[in-house]
Amino acid sequence: MNAGKPWSTASVTKATGGPAVVKESSGRFRGSLPGRLRPHSARMIRSGPTVSKKKKHLNHRLKGQQRLALSSSIYLLRETGPTGFLLREEEPENKDFRVFLGNPHVCNCSTFQKKGELCKHICWVLLKRFKLPRNHEYALKLGLMEGEINDLLQGIHQVKVPQKIENDENSHIEEDGYIKQKEIDSDDICSICQEILLEKRLPVTFCRLGCGNNMHIKCMKILANYQDTISNTSMLKCPLCRKEFAPLKLILEEFRNSSKLVAAAEKEQLDKQLGIPCNNCKQFPIEGKCYKCTKCTEYHLCQKCFDSCCHPSHSFTFREKRNQRWKSVEKRPNQVVNIDIKNDVEEQMPHFQEKQGQVYTPKHVVKSLPLLVITKNSMLLAPGYQCRLCLKAFCLGQYVRLLPCTHKEMY
Repeated sequence: MNAGKPWSTASVTKATGGPAVVKESSGRFRGSLPGRLRPHSARMIRSGPTVSKKKKHLNHRLKGQQRLALSSSIYLLRETGPTGFLLREEEPENKDFRVFLGNPHVCNCSTFQKKGELCKHICWVLLKRFKLPRNHEYALKLGLMEGEINDLLQGIHQVKVPQKIENDENSHIEEDGYIKQKEIDSDDICSICQEILLEKRLPVTFCRLGCGNNMHIKCMKILANYQDTISNTSMLKCPLCRKEFAPLKLILEEFRNSSKLVAAAEKEQLDKQLGIPCNNCKQFPIEGKCYKCTKCTEYHLCQKCFDSCCHPSHSFTFREKRNQRWKSVEKRPNQVVNIDIKNDVEEQMPHFQEKQGQVYTPKHVVKSLPLLVITKNSMLLAPGYQCRLCLKAFCLGQYVRLLPCTHKEMY
């Protein structure tokens, strides 16, 4: 090719060792150019690592927002259609936020408005409301197409659990005219905060005039404050069945009484693992990350002892705050050869041979707790008082045990 002679509009040349190149009138080339004719090729190659670093940075920020979503106190006040959600964040924002799922997702919080990335409120809807795993592809996208939204609404990513079908509604009406409270199963959640009821074991109330489903009393109080701003009514609406839930006066009384059930220890910072000592250095309670042995009963380590490879023969789970779920530890630092080490004191515990994953308090310890009988004038019969283990209301003539933390337990 003659480098000194300009190409004509219709000329076709053959580059040495490369395919034919056609230069059009628009000044653009069709076909692929050899490396020596591509001035930007080096720049394009150099940009690869930069793009990779940017993606890693974005992925790191997204994981941070997901952690905030799972650790923040966020409540679902209202669903505006299938993909619109009004949320209230208790701390530190103390504000309401509107989230709309689509392509792209939208939130009116400052984080989304400034950066256009997934914020903790959008992550909360995806992870808590729709129960997406954190690494699910739908939880990582800035928006979802119509088909993906339909998949999300149908819950095809969730494990289907067969629902109990109850036909005779009249059999569930109590003597006071209210619907019977439904039993709380291990996977039941509060529809407002999306937390599992038997995990945090916060006091609950239930829909007395509609479905009988359970919700946290505190969450219903927050929902009552919102409903009071949009309509002046003395009756609350159920967020599940949309029927009347209960009188506002009753919920407020339950809230006042249930607040008395909260012990001083529960008001401590969440990074304090209350009641859990380190089995190696005896720190009590463990502060910060807490590691729990998956084989031994009630064997815990603090971060320092875990890093020093104490009790190396078994696998561990961990959590950073006491209101979080236990997560599996993928790999221990400075892994050493496994040695079968057991705690002699632990082996002598009466409940050591019990079923793994469950802790049983010895009978003699339970019997040593003060025993009370609920009488007709007992304050424990007032709305909002309930057992902090099974979350059931107390009944007349029932025996209860008084726990050292001042909580009452059904017997």
